[in-house]
Amino acid sequence: MKNIIGIVGWSGSGKTDLVSRLINFFVLNSIVVSSVKHTHHEFEIDKKGKDSFKHIHAGSSEVIIFSKKKWAMVSKLYEQEIKIEEILDKFNPKTDIVLIEGLKYSNFPKIEVVRSTLNKPLLFKNDKNIKAIVYDQKIDGLENINKPNFMFNETNKIGNFIKDYFKL
Repeated sequence: MKNIIGIVGWSGSGKTDLVSRLINFFVLNSIVVSSVKHTHHEFEIDKKGKDSFKHIHAGSSEVIIFSKKKWAMVSKLYEQEIKIEEILDKFNPKTDIVLIEGLKYSNFPKIEVVRSTLNKPLLFKNDKNIKAIVYDQKIDGLENINKPNFMFNETNKIGNFIKDYFKL
């Protein structure tokens, strides 16, 4: 299994921004990074009229669309839930680290992103898999927790924490 860390938090906390900056940090440090974006919503990347859409609707379980330098896989809607481990197995074996945006209740090591204006419960209080906290501004009580914590814009510090955590 690859080095996997989740970036979790409530909707609107800044997860996507942080994940994007961390991807850039790892690339600049010559670390092969891949990412997963989890969503609770149904989504379609295929559109009616496209050949891959026709393949799926004709009964194909999965369709790979590729060119010389890019590819994507589209799957049919499964009757059973898909496990994240099945998705992770699809990544290139050369991947050094996978960032998962979302899946706040997963069992992977995670970093919680806290946006003070959301007034949502802090996840780390009930989740031993949260290894660090990232926040937009000082929040009363966070300075007393026994976990590394970072300001939202401290991308290099957060990236170095992850590198040290996985010994990359």
